[in-house]
Amino acid sequence: MRKAAAAVSVALIAAVFTAVLLGVARRYLFGAPLTWSDELTAILFVWCVFWTAAFAVSEREHVAFDLVYETLPPPVARVLAIVAYALVGVALLAVLPKTVDFVRFLWRERTPALQWRLDLVYACFPVFIAASALRFLWQAARLCRRPS
Repeated sequence: MRKAAAAVSVALIAAVFTAVLLGVARRYLFGAPLTWSDELTAILFVWCVFWTAAFAVSEREHVAFDLVYETLPPPVARVLAIVAYALVGVALLAVLPKTVDFVRFLWRERTPALQWRLDLVYACFPVFIAASALRFLWQAARLCRRPS
């Protein structure tokens, strides 16, 4: 599944690159700028960032501040990791309903150039929140099951 998610990320980056090139070519080679290319690039980039962070990037590849964690004895570090993973997972699940409500509220607004509904533009954010919450809770459960 991670390879499929990475393939989607690659496709999104390719689409961003194509939209940027198209916009630059129209503006500087033909003197006729596209009004929608910058907007499309921004939307694709938002989707790419949230999709990739939720599904394609492993936990080890995310930025972590673990200076204190690394200095603790392994049993204490494990308990701290379980608590931290569980708290973050529960917090993300707690904000998910309000996040979904807000994104659903955005159906009233549209993007300036493409006239796309903003709820569709930002639909990737609740997906990111849900996937991240499940990943954190899965990590907490995995650490609880693993022998010391």
